[in-house]
Amino acid sequence: MHEPIKTRLITQEKVIFEGEVRSVVAPAANGQLGILSKHAPLMAALGRGVLKITVGTEKKFFAIVGGFLQVKDNNLILLADQAVPADNIDRVEAEERVTLLRSKLDTGGVKGKEKWSLAGELEQAKVLAHAARLFEDERQLART
Repeated sequence: MHEPIKTRLITQEKVIFEGEVRSVVAPAANGQLGILSKHAPLMAALGRGVLKITVGTEKKFFAIVGGFLQVKDNNLILLADQAVPADNIDRVEAEERVTLLRSKLDTGGVKGKEKWSLAGELEQAKVLAHAARLFEDERQLART
């Protein structure tokens, strides 16, 4: 058995997750980044996406937006601009938000800063919906 990785997920407001984990897959700024036990020292920018943390056989999902991560001495610290546990996300509500924002952008009536703002909100809503779907899929698999 591999030595666990001590992991902390932190936002400006609070510690979202803290514990010893088997693996982490993080949305880095330029793609997915996998972290296993005894990973080489590393610093990376976090992008926008779903963070997957494996604790034993259980998977935990978080919607992440921006920040940084550091791996050093089998410790992983994720400093996220925003992080929401997937089990706190209403999937239907998140998917409805994606549909609404896409509709607003597709009408063509928005321009300039408003368009950029809506596009950013849409990307964030997509991440929330994706995290919620992954959480629900994992929960469904655990039942079978």
